[in-house]
Amino acid sequence: MAQIRTEGAYSPISEPSPWWLRGMAIFMAIMGLFYLFNAVMMALVPIFSSGFMEMEWEEIEGYPEDGTEEEKEEWEEGKAAWEDMQDYMGEMMEMLRPITLHNGLLAIMGFASAVLLWTNREAGIKSVGAWIAVNLTGGVWMMWKMSEIGFTPIDDYGPEAGGTAIPDLVNQISLFMGVGQMVVCNGILLALLFLVASKSKPETSFDIPSGFR
Repeated sequence: MAQIRTEGAYSPISEPSPWWLRGMAIFMAIMGLFYLFNAVMMALVPIFSSGFMEMEWEEIEGYPEDGTEEEKEEWEEGKAAWEDMQDYMGEMMEMLRPITLHNGLLAIMGFASAVLLWTNREAGIKSVGAWIAVNLTGGVWMMWKMSEIGFTPIDDYGPEAGGTAIPDLVNQISLFMGVGQMVVCNGILLALLFLVASKSKPETSFDIPSGFR
């Protein structure tokens, strides 16, 4: 009996190099390790800094009982500055939890993307696109929240040094540069993803099977 050969409408011309996807998979695995390391470091910060930040100013510098009025005034200024620093660091510590969760999520998604890119082209490309979206939106949100706290612990330099003008300018520049950096970096990753998707797509020709064969 003769074997009948059937052809689809799209006939593959050539298979693309698998290293487009594998290279992207290796890159995503490295990014997963990077964000896993960041998540661990962020989780450890409160443990190592809690004792120091809970110290009272009196434990750092004793009150000058027998000092001059100028020395006592300087001590009070130092105490006020220390308490302001504690308040600032307390607000920053509250930001560590969402930052840690964000880094942990990116680590998990990075590892998952690496596996999918190696085994399933379509799912892998979509997972990297999702990773870029989470990285960008989460990063912009965290930069915005940090700008509300302030990128510097001093929010007022006093009337002789411009008051709040300098801290406000620093916050605006830091926010603009931080968001701009994330947009550029993720834009480059998105362009790279499009390149990999294009180069890893099998080339096909539209071939309508003839009924006269």
